[in-house]
Amino acid sequence: MEENMDQEETKQNQPNESESQKEIEKLTTTLNQISGELNTIKANVEKRKSETTTLKILFYTGLAVLLFGFIYTNQTLQRAQLNNLEANISALQSRINHTLLSLEKKLHEEILDIEKIVKGNPEIKFNETLNDMNLVLDELRPENETVNRLIKKVQKDSQELRDMLHNQNGNIDNTPAPVP
Repeated sequence: MEENMDQEETKQNQPNESESQKEIEKLTTTLNQISGELNTIKANVEKRKSETTTLKILFYTGLAVLLFGFIYTNQTLQRAQLNNLEANISALQSRINHTLLSLEKKLHEEILDIEKIVKGNPEIKFNETLNDMNLVLDELRPENETVNRLIKKVQKDSQELRDMLHNQNGNIDNTPAPVP
């Protein structure tokens, strides 16, 4: 009986062993499938990491290019505005200088006109003054010889002065000088 029992146990163990083996094979197959899926997921994650890194690089590169472009354009515009401003300032300064020169010329002409009106021609005035002085000296009746000599000396000096001024200016006086 004992032998029978051993045989029965052996028979029962054999189907158990084949069932275990089947289960082990099933589990191995499932494990292999899970391992394959994990490897696929791992590959997808690596691929997405690589794509994400590439996208980040492209994003930051684009951002840097846009920033550089903005700065360059801004500087170029500022330079152009500065050149335009300098040209406008130069034109205004030229216009102001021209206007000031015109005003100065007009003012000078007006001053000369007013001077001629108020004083008359200085050269003519000077001649008139000398003539008037000589006429007054002619009218004087000297009391002594010293005063007479002084009068004649003043008349002579005034005539020399008149001649010197006319020669210097290139003018010829048509008015005769009183002769003592």
